[in-house]
Amino acid sequence: MPIEVQAAVEIARFLAGSPSPEEIVAFHPSPETTERFYALIEAERDGTITTDEKAELDRDIHLEYMMGLIKTEARSRLVQQAS
Repeated sequence: MPIEVQAAVEIARFLAGSPSPEEIVAFHPSPETTERFYALIEAERDGTITTDEKAELDRDIHLEYMMGLIKTEARSRLVQQAS
């Protein structure tokens, strides 16, 4: 799988499996995806990031934002279930 789409595919596969709220809260990207994300951030800081890499980083930031929203909703549902 091309590295530039790995994060999106991981999230899509995870969500396609109909995870429980607990599983959503516990979700973390693979070590390879995390390593790539931090490498892109470093390249951006160093000023060595390419246009394609910048687009990839922007996509990954949006994915991270969306997963944050999804996790917040899952936590909310867990709190409601506990009440």
